[in-house]
Amino acid sequence: MNKLSLRTLTLPAFGALLTATAFGLSAPSALADSAIDRNGSTSPVATAAPAPRILERQAPTVSPASLLPHTWRDGRLAVTLRFNNIPVATFLGSALELKAAQDLTPITTPTSAYGRAQTAAERLEALAETPDFNAETIRANYDKTAKLYQILIGDEVFLSLNADTVLPDATAKAGHNALQMANRLRRLLGSAPPLTAIAGKPAPTQVALQSLPSQLQTGGPNFRRLKTGMASWYGPGFHGRRTANGERYNQHGLTAAHRSLPFGTRVRVTNLYTGQSVVVRINDRGPFIGGRVIDLSAGAAKAIGVYHRGTARVALDILQ
Repeated sequence: MNKLSLRTLTLPAFGALLTATAFGLSAPSALADSAIDRNGSTSPVATAAPAPRILERQAPTVSPASLLPHTWRDGRLAVTLRFNNIPVATFLGSALELKAAQDLTPITTPTSAYGRAQTAAERLEALAETPDFNAETIRANYDKTAKLYQILIGDEVFLSLNADTVLPDATAKAGHNALQMANRLRRLLGSAPPLTAIAGKPAPTQVALQSLPSQLQTGGPNFRRLKTGMASWYGPGFHGRRTANGERYNQHGLTAAHRSLPFGTRVRVTNLYTGQSVVVRINDRGPFIGGRVIDLSAGAAKAIGVYHRGTARVALDILQ
């Protein structure tokens, strides 16, 4: 397990250690001197201790980047990167990483939530210390091959927004989140003007219901239309755990969580952005975030193109 740098010491025990050692000054001992009294004899006289020489022990420079560990809504570790106290990105880990952080033995490998957050923090600090850095080189981009949004610094991919790297206050609109993150960094690293567009962003491709096959518009002969709304997905932090109906959750299966549908109900989920659909079985409860109508397994999310986006507008049809 790698040792954390001072920047990541935000847990209580680490903070106490930092305060006790980084700013402490050893008290100078009293000095004794000899003085001649009026009888000519000598006697020890305590002299005042010299003032502490502050310059000999300077406090360390406070880093503009800090990492805040917390619990994500799905039970995983989340590490939010703040720059000048502004949250710019949240890196999601696993339930195991959360337990390690709670035990004050955080996992800091390069691919862990801590490790990825640390790498990003170091990059931002290096840019902040570059005198001629131009914050206007920071921009949001859409990668058409990977089908995800990125934050670019020049030609370098700084971050890719996906299921494990998100805007701290993310909305259901992935493009909006990317633009928000890019603009925060532009302002923090050089007061560059905000962006209003994303490079490479495809034109809106939401499929109108009337353009879908007739069976998807109305549910079809064996389906009953339930509703439309936003779908999300969950996986790594819950894989192998018990679902609400008592079975072991398999993130690779075709299942989903719904707030009220009976367990075992089969629901066809159609991505209204792409027209792709998948039939899932309800075996869990959720989602518990306002505005979302179903929480898909990772396998189901991949089947209809929701995995990399994180969320998508869908239509739900119950198999009768």
